[in-house]
Amino acid sequence: MGSGQTPAGGGSRTFEFLWREGDRPRSSPGPRPGLSATQVVVAAIAIADADGIDAVSMQQVAKRLEVTPMSLYRYVPSKKHLVEAMFDEASGAPPDLDAVPGGWQVRVEAWAMALWNRYQAHPWMLRAQVSQPIGPNQLAWLEALLAVIKDIGLTYEEMMSLALFLTGATQGLARISTDLARAAGEDDLISFGEALAAVARPDRFPTLSALQSAGTFDLPGGPADGAAREVEPNLTFGLRQLIKGIEAHVAARAERG
Repeated sequence: MGSGQTPAGGGSRTFEFLWREGDRPRSSPGPRPGLSATQVVVAAIAIADADGIDAVSMQQVAKRLEVTPMSLYRYVPSKKHLVEAMFDEASGAPPDLDAVPGGWQVRVEAWAMALWNRYQAHPWMLRAQVSQPIGPNQLAWLEALLAVIKDIGLTYEEMMSLALFLTGATQGLARISTDLARAAGEDDLISFGEALAAVARPDRFPTLSALQSAGTFDLPGGPADGAAREVEPNLTFGLRQLIKGIEAHVAARAERG
């Protein structure tokens, strides 16, 4: 579920931290405080949920837990490691796709919509700087999707390409929806539809003008409330067209033998 490049250096240390066994503090002198790495991560997530990822700092997390900032380093090597762990913890467990009635097509859509809802619940995840999806929960999401598509006729390379595309498309559209919601709450900005109404003249932008006149960009429930509802149908439409394309690709391969 993560995105971006693995930072140079420290990759194995991040991996070891994400796959740590238990919540024991790292070796250091002094009495053992009554905290755990998970408690530190959960506290940081609460800050990010309330005020965004930029509000997360070791100082703010320590303040929330009523400890000194230096004491947190017994559990978290650095802020970078904290953010990595936050992303994996907030990812949570993937949906139980075995419980979703229907074929692989319905289950792929259910997976993507569950990921969409996860980002809507934690918008800061879309802006967190994380490495490759190597955390336990992130790999569980990938495994859940691959298990659904492993027998539909794709090669292993195609399976991974599809998984990467689904993840990226869902992330991208979720970020657009959160950007729209944030922009709608700023007094000095207008909605996309309002902007088009002002400048999309038929002689210069004929297609955009036609869509605007038809009410395509109207947001039900107001700009801030309607942002996610405006973007979500685009995800559903794209998913279903992609699935049709995969079906056609697999069928064509089967016909060729």
